[in-house]
Amino acid sequence: MPKGDVKHGSFETGAVVLSWFVLNIAMGSSTKWIFLYGEICFEHPTECRTFKFPLAITVIHMIFSWVMCYIQLFYIRKRPVGAGLTLRQQLEKVAPLSICFSLSVAMGNLSLKYIFPSFNQMLGSMSPLITVAMAVVLQRKSYNWWTWLSMPVICGGLAVCSATEVNFNLLGAFYATGATVLRALKSIMQGKLLTSGENLDSVTLLFYMAPWAALFLSCIAAFSEGLEPHILLLQGLMGSVDGSGPADPGYRRVTGGCNVFILLVISGLNACLLNVANFMVTSYTSPVTLQVLGNVKSCLAIGVSVAIFRNTLTVEQGVGVAGCLLGVWLYNQKGGPSSSREASAGPASRSKADSTPPATPVLEMAVASGPRGGSGAMARAPQDPGTSSLNPRSP
Repeated sequence: MPKGDVKHGSFETGAVVLSWFVLNIAMGSSTKWIFLYGEICFEHPTECRTFKFPLAITVIHMIFSWVMCYIQLFYIRKRPVGAGLTLRQQLEKVAPLSICFSLSVAMGNLSLKYIFPSFNQMLGSMSPLITVAMAVVLQRKSYNWWTWLSMPVICGGLAVCSATEVNFNLLGAFYATGATVLRALKSIMQGKLLTSGENLDSVTLLFYMAPWAALFLSCIAAFSEGLEPHILLLQGLMGSVDGSGPADPGYRRVTGGCNVFILLVISGLNACLLNVANFMVTSYTSPVTLQVLGNVKSCLAIGVSVAIFRNTLTVEQGVGVAGCLLGVWLYNQKGGPSSSREASAGPASRSKADSTPPATPVLEMAVASGPRGGSGAMARAPQDPGTSSLNPRSP
């Protein structure tokens, strides 16, 4: 239902926005918590193993999100069973997008094995830069002067953040950057799909994407992580290994399995509920408000990471973050695709009507690294704020 057709009370809107804040920030922190403290311990001799299996965790996120979409489509919207894309259509149109989607989520989760959520959020601020570059290269789009003026500000802030990061890890930075690039590519691919006449909204698209993404990630996880996450969790839940009872010489008591299982369920529910919050916050607020909230969320996520994990945040990084957010704000407020008149006249010709914030990307999964929207230049589905944007622009 369009925004204009319904009015929400300030308390109701505040509750939705607060939930969106909490779930967004909790996503990255909960995954990092599993990597640091999700231990399953064996006795005689004492040995503890941390559940550092980001691909397996991402599969859990996909499964929970699919269940959420299923409930939304068939129990809330009451869509007829059997209506939708055929298997061939899914293979041709949804599967390629699912691969890009799942890789972006997996790389975001992988990055958290090596870096803290705070630095992950800083690197995620390059999202407009990456998406603009890919739109220029892949779609031959042109952008106004404000867009190009904002890019050096974002780059400068990122350079300061990276150069002064105390816990810098090259592999973690690579995965975080790769996740941002893949999210930008996914925004382009999904924009084309959602405007191709298939009558898909973001909930329906995620419903089709999640199983393909889970299948693809399960195959990758089978090669890179093997059966270890399943065996380790099963042993932890059973409470023992190698022996029929305490009197058996080979008996080893195992603890921590229930704690890890609860953490995984919480992480999956977080991913599921974050998607619900993304649906709701889109219909409760305006595009400008979403952009402001996204920038505030980035600052809060960095602060929460520092408070929980006690990782160092330097003064220089604070300045770098401020620079990144300034660049992102400048891009959100003034940047966007240029018209032929703007291309020749420069920034001064930008009218008040043209300063409307660009369209937000249509779909963004709840990623452990903290969901982050792409460029506002991407195409989107027909206007229905309640269903056409799974993740509003959230830098």
